[in-house]
Amino acid sequence: MKHWFPSIQKKAVVECLLQRFTVIVFVCALSASVFAQEPIPVPIPLKEPAVKKAEPVEILAAPSRVDLKLQLQSWVAEQKVKNPTQLKMIANLLAKLESPISAEEKLNLALEVFSNVKPEAKQLLKDYQLSDRLPQLSSPPLLVEGDADTIYLANVRYYVARNLTQFRMVDRALTIFNSIKPNTLIDPAGYLFFKAACEHHLLQKKSCGKTLDQLLNYTESVPERYRQVAVLMQADLETLKEESLDEISRKMSDVERRLDLGNSGKKVQKVEDEIIASLDKLIKKMEDQAKNSSSSGAGAGSSSSPEGGADESRVKGQVAPGEVDKKKLSNNGGWGQLPPKKQASAKNIINRNFPSHYRKAIEKYFKKLATQKANTNK
Repeated sequence: MKHWFPSIQKKAVVECLLQRFTVIVFVCALSASVFAQEPIPVPIPLKEPAVKKAEPVEILAAPSRVDLKLQLQSWVAEQKVKNPTQLKMIANLLAKLESPISAEEKLNLALEVFSNVKPEAKQLLKDYQLSDRLPQLSSPPLLVEGDADTIYLANVRYYVARNLTQFRMVDRALTIFNSIKPNTLIDPAGYLFFKAACEHHLLQKKSCGKTLDQLLNYTESVPERYRQVAVLMQADLETLKEESLDEISRKMSDVERRLDLGNSGKKVQKVEDEIIASLDKLIKKMEDQAKNSSSSGAGAGSSSSPEGGADESRVKGQVAPGEVDKKKLSNNGGWGQLPPKKQASAKNIINRNFPSHYRKAIEKYFKKLATQKANTNK
């Protein structure tokens, strides 16, 4: 027993150590297998595309009588007016703001204040007042330098641009309108209405649509007459198609307006060239349609004609076919070389049934056509 017990004890110790070693090896192997694996990818949430926020549209409104009075008093103070007579006259004008008046009346009152203080404003308002005569155009700094972002500049320029619109000088008027910051205006509805009228006449569809949207949806106290005409302009623009007969007619009208005002420069020539090009396309399109319809009609007629149709061209009681003498055709006769009486008759029909600008455009088109044909025959 003395030698047996130690051996048994030793064997138990060895077995215990082996068990512990096995457990350690298993744990290490398990850890190695776990950490050797590739990490499971964690899905990253997709970023939603940034939605561009629409710019907030400013609501335009005419200043109240109280606000306008304060603005005008502040402006007069900035000009350092010290003449007692001037100050008394301005005070009398501002007293009219105690009673309810329209936006247009507020504008006229403010312009009178400006005229009393600024001699250049007085002269400018006189030069561009409505009358039977066209204004003598000028480019003083008051009209052309920088943006009109003060109550003084904005409203003086609006007055000039509005009157230019009524003189049909829409190009120059629109240039001035585009320099005005409308949030300083006394009559923002009038500004938007006349600006849209210029853009509509010049067929600037996108700009006009934006101006009309501002007028109808984001402007307070719009007069009913402005609102009704604005709705009509909107509907008109929606139906207007590029290079249609309607658009060509309007361009002709615009050229006529420019010529009436004494403008015959590069801009007018450019519009005239656009008209001729549009007419070319339109006539070519109509000719192609006519060819297609005539060819389809001829095909249908030949397929349904009887076999003995050739005999129908014979004169009854005659043996010979009903043929006519062949004529040699040339380009010398051409359109536009009618006898004088027929020319006069055709011109009378055009003059009677169409506006004058149609006749001018048609004549110009066929003159150009004749010139092209003459150059081709050389």
